[in-house]
Amino acid sequence: MSKKWSSLDPQKKNGIAAVFEAITTIDALSEAVADGPEKGKTSFRDLVAWINGPPVALPSSIKMAFLANPALRRDFDRLLERSALCKGERAAAASTGLLDTREGKGFRVRLKPSRGAKGQVYILFEFTSALPVAPETLVVTASDGECARLPLSAPQDSAIQILADEDSDVVRLLRDPKSEIFLW
Repeated sequence: MSKKWSSLDPQKKNGIAAVFEAITTIDALSEAVADGPEKGKTSFRDLVAWINGPPVALPSSIKMAFLANPALRRDFDRLLERSALCKGERAAAASTGLLDTREGKGFRVRLKPSRGAKGQVYILFEFTSALPVAPETLVVTASDGECARLPLSAPQDSAIQILADEDSDVVRLLRDPKSEIFLW
């Protein structure tokens, strides 16, 4: 019997994500010490698996593959672009400093410090147009190849609110004017 990822409670999602990350790490370590030229090669299928899997950090094996193979990185960027419900472009060239608000086609994202929890930030998504389905995942990519992913809760009154650590990768990348935002 299979269940849809979005139907699982946060505790089960965190458990699955931890197991997936552990298995991915073991696979990467195994591939690094394996013999043969084809061992450890990152495929397009690996990219699709990361995008559709539980929200874990981009494995170091994929990061290294991006450095070694720029075409694979371009394939990854195209995959993100084609699978996204919404996309937020890089900020205008004149933008300097860190951003607290980003606009995308069909949405706006704002970062607001939490008054009650020091060191935490609310990530507020406001949807400005109707979407065919509610987005379930956020991916933010930086120009240097860094990438972060976060699961999204169901929208309430065309908005999603997430509490995150101020120093998390997602918050840092959302504030970066050179990053791109993908929702699906």
